[in-house]
Amino acid sequence: MDISLRRDFYKRRRCRLLVLLVLLGYAVVFEWLIYLVHPLWNWPRLPAHNEVSVRLLLVADPQLLGRENTAPGPLGYVVRWDADRFIRKTHELAHYYFKPDVTIFLGDIFDEGEIANDRDFWSYVQRFLSVFSSVRFHQSVIVPGDNDIGGEVTAPLEKRIRRFNSYFRNDSITTYGGIDFIKVNYLTKSYAYRSHLRQLGRNLRVVLSHMALSSTYGLYGKEVMMDLDPDLIFAGHRHVSEHVAVRRRDGSVESLRLSFTDDRVAVRLNLSRQLVHEIEVPTCSYRMGTRSIGFGAAIIDPDRTLTYGVLWSPDRLLHLASHVVVLVASGLLLLLWAGMLHKCAACVGVRTCNAGGVKA
Repeated sequence: MDISLRRDFYKRRRCRLLVLLVLLGYAVVFEWLIYLVHPLWNWPRLPAHNEVSVRLLLVADPQLLGRENTAPGPLGYVVRWDADRFIRKTHELAHYYFKPDVTIFLGDIFDEGEIANDRDFWSYVQRFLSVFSSVRFHQSVIVPGDNDIGGEVTAPLEKRIRRFNSYFRNDSITTYGGIDFIKVNYLTKSYAYRSHLRQLGRNLRVVLSHMALSSTYGLYGKEVMMDLDPDLIFAGHRHVSEHVAVRRRDGSVESLRLSFTDDRVAVRLNLSRQLVHEIEVPTCSYRMGTRSIGFGAAIIDPDRTLTYGVLWSPDRLLHLASHVVVLVASGLLLLLWAGMLHKCAACVGVRTCNAGGVKA
C-alpha cells in the first residue's frame, strides 16, 4: 500500500474512532449520569424518614402514550419506549430517595384511555405496571382522570368508568397512619364518598382529585368542601406546581398564591382549621409540553404540619434537542474530515504522478 494511502486510511479510522468516543461519552452523561447527579442541585432537602410521619409520593399525569396519537411504525414504538423509560427511571430514583409510605396517582394515567378498546386498554395497564414496578400497589391510591375515562372532550361513559375500576381499586376512602385519603371525581360529579362519611372520625382529611377544586369552586366543589371539611387537597390535571389556600368560613381564596415552579426548597404548612390548602402537582411526563416536570413529595407529621417539595426531573426536552444537534454536528464533522482527507490524498496523487513524469 502506498504510504500516502496508508496515512489516509489511519487518519480516517482515527477520525471515526474520535467521533464514536465523543458520542459514547455524551450518551453516558445524558442517558445515565445525569439521572444520578441531577437530584444533588435540583431536589429540596427533606426530613429524614421516621416512624411517626407519613410520606406521600404524588404522581400526576404520566399519560402513558397510546398508539393512536403517536407516529406509526418503528418511530412510534421508539417514542413510546423513550417516554416510558424516562418516567420509569425518574420515578425509581424518586421512590428510592424518598421512600414513600403511600404513592398517590392523581389521574391521567394514560393518554388514550378514553378512546382505547379493551385490548389496547389492557396493554396500557400492563405498561403502567411495568413503568411503576417499584410501587407497592396495596399502599397506593389511584384517581382516574379525563384521559382515562373521559370528561374533558367527551362525557365520561359508565362503561369506561367500570373498566378503569376493574383494574384499579374503587375504594372511596383509604386510611393510613391516622390520615383519611378521600377520592372525589369532579369529572363525574360523583358523591360515592357520602356513603362512607360515618366512618370519618378525627383523622386528618386529605382529598384527592384529578382536577383542582378551589380554582373551579362550582357547586360540586362547594358540596365536597361542606361534606368532607378537608384539611388538605391534592390535584393534578393542569401540569403546574402551585399552592392555594382557601378560607373555611366563606370559601374565598387567599390572595397569596404560591408557585413551586421555580423553588428548589421544601415548604412547611400548618394544616390549621382556618385554611384549606390545595396543592397542584406537576406532570411527570416530558411529553406534556412543559419543562417543569417532577413528582410531589409530602411529609405529614402528627402535629398536622405538612412539609412539601417537588422532586424535579431532568429536562428531557432539552436533552433530546441536544441529541439532534450533537448527531448532526458529528455527521458534518465526519463528512468534513472525509472531504479534507480525500482532497489531501488527491493532491498527493497528483504530485506523485508529476514526479514520475519528470523522472521519466
